This record gives sequence, structure tokens and C-alpha cells, in this order.
Amino acid sequence: MSAFPANGEGWFETNLGYSATDLVKRLKNVRRHNKDEKDFIDKAISDIRSLKAMEMEATLKMHDWCLKYSDTIRDIGVTDQDMRALRKFGESRRVSLQRACHQWDKAEETLKMLNDYEDVWGDEQKKSWVDAMQSKRDARKIWKSTLKQMDRLTDKEQESIRKCSELLQTRGEMAGRTIHEELMERGVLHKSMTSTKLSKLLSMYGEEVDVISGNSRGTFVKMDKTGLIIKDPWAYAAGFLDADGYITITKRGEPRAGFIATGSRGKIHCEQLQKTLDCGVLQLDQKIYSDTQRSQHRLQFYSKADITKLLKGVLPFLEMKKTQARAVLAFISEDDSLRKNELQKVVRYFNWSDDTKKATALLDEWGVQADDVTKWAEAI
Repeated sequence: MSAFPANGEGWFETNLGYSATDLVKRLKNVRRHNKDEKDFIDKAISDIRSLKAMEMEATLKMHDWCLKYSDTIRDIGVTDQDMRALRKFGESRRVSLQRACHQWDKAEETLKMLNDYEDVWGDEQKKSWVDAMQSKRDARKIWKSTLKQMDRLTDKEQESIRKCSELLQTRGEMAGRTIHEELMERGVLHKSMTSTKLSKLLSMYGEEVDVISGNSRGTFVKMDKTGLIIKDPWAYAAGFLDADGYITITKRGEPRAGFIATGSRGKIHCEQLQKTLDCGVLQLDQKIYSDTQRSQHRLQFYSKADITKLLKGVLPFLEMKKTQARAVLAFISEDDSLRKNELQKVVRYFNWSDDTKKATALLDEWGVQADDVTKWAEAI
């Protein structure tokens, strides 16, 4: 069974549009009215259940800790929605999920000991049985609430998050404030729902409806089975480049550009951007520090063709790195070595313009004034 999509959908949902449970229910309904096809339908139901078992096995293999508790997880009971949540949150929420499994196993051990008890149960044994059964119920509750944390919210809060998800489905990446304004205008948010509160809800619980933080601060984007839903790829790339990217020219005169992100969400952004733009080189899962599991991901642009394609596409939408982009594009097409040297200095100076000490040191090193660099930039 192939890898699951980033939004955690199962094989049945991705390929058939229905969960295994829904398909079995539909087939059972058909069977009631088509008695002559009973054997054929029973075989189809059996095949679906076999595929679902394979899907379950593939889901458990996604997380090393699940293999230790595979029997326990099956005993606790896993719905189609649970499996999807386990695929998405099995690592990030593993501590609470493992605690639920451990508590379940401990209760099962107690029940087994009581079952092997040969004498008539006394008050102590009866109390142990009651406590063990309650412990199992609590373990199942921990498991379910960990996988579905949105259930902790009020109905109005859950509905607000779902409305945001629907809006992002049609509009692509949006700022939290813009989402709030639009939904308020439609009258679908309660008047007590502020922009700040809505953004916090999306940050904490949005991923349960496939909404994650965008590449720019305060923005959100939705995933589907094909990846991130991006309506304007170049505007999206420009926001990413301004926030977490770089444009430079090396000391050897090599134009470079790229995007840097961390964590699982950052990986999704880098992979989606390469897929959307159809250029650049991915470098994924690079360890930043040996004492942390957090990884770094990069989408790098090395060739002049890729850099030109990227910078021409994002140029109309850039806000913070527009000068550097224009300078690199001019550098690539420039033949005069003196002018290329000026453009190289423009890029380097503007990359450090927020650091007064570093920018001043560069000017001293080059023996020029800030006005000189500004004139070189204005001439592009």
C-alpha cells in the first residue's frame, strides 16, 4: 500500500472518495435489495475489510512506538477517523497516546490476574475489577481525546474552525485577520470571536481540519490529498521568500536563492513549492542540532535558469527582497564586469541593511558611501 497523503487520508478516501466503513455500509444496503448478488457483495465486503486491515498495518508502521502497542491499539478500537488522526499526529502526540496504551495494558494485566484467581472474589478483588474496568474506559478516553483535540472546544468554536477551513479551500492562503473579516461580513462568526482568538484556534486545532500555518507570519493555508491548496503560486512563493528565504551572490559570483523551513510543516511547504514551481533542488530532514529531533528543510536554486524563473515570477509580489531580486536578475544578464561587481555589492548590502553595524562594515570594506550603493540599485 503506497504512502499516505500529507493530510492523512486513507487509501479508500483518496482513491474512492469514501471510507472503508462507508463502503461496507453502502454494500450492506445494496445487499438487502439484491439477494441474488449476496455472494458477490459478501466477497466485496470481505475484500474491503482485508484492505482496511492492510491500511491499519501500514498506519502502525509509520510510527515506531505503535509497533510495540499494535495489539493494544486494536483492542482500544480505531475508527477510520482515528486512523487518519494517528497518521497525522502519531509522532507529535505520542506521549499521551503511549500513556493511554500503557494504562490499558496495565488494566488488562489486572483483569487477567483476577480471571486466574481460583477462590471466590472478596471485596478486594471486586474493587480491583471495578478499578481496572474504569482504567480501561479512562485509557480509551485519553486515546480518543488526544487524537481529536477539537472535541474539547465548544460547538461554536468548532464550527468557526470548520468555516475557516471551507474558506481556505476556495481561496488558498489567507491572513488570519482577513479570514476573520470575511467570515464576520458573512455573519457566520459569533460576535465574541475576535481575530486574535480565531487565529489562536486555527494555530492550535486547525491541523485537525487540514489547516496549517502559512509561510508568512499570521497566515494559514489548507491541505488536501494532493498537497497545499495554493491559488496564486508566485504570490505564495514571494511571501515564503520574504519571510524565510534568501537571495544572494556568492564571492565567486554565483547567484543563489532558496527557502529554509523547519519541522514537519516546513517540510510540507518546501515540497509543495518545488512541486508547484517545477524547479529547485530539495534538501530535506537535515539535523540542525544533535540534541533535538527538529529538522531543517531547504529548497535551493542553483542554475541560472531556475533562479531566473523564480525571481521573475515572485518579483511583482516581493516586499522585503525586491531590490535583491532585481539586482540578481540584472547580474545574470550583465556582461560588464564592473557593473556586475556593483550589483553584487547591492545584493550583499541590502541583505544586511537591517544590521547597521554589518552594513557600515561592508561600506568601509568597499570604500564607498551608502548613497553610492543606492544609486547602483536605482540604476537597475
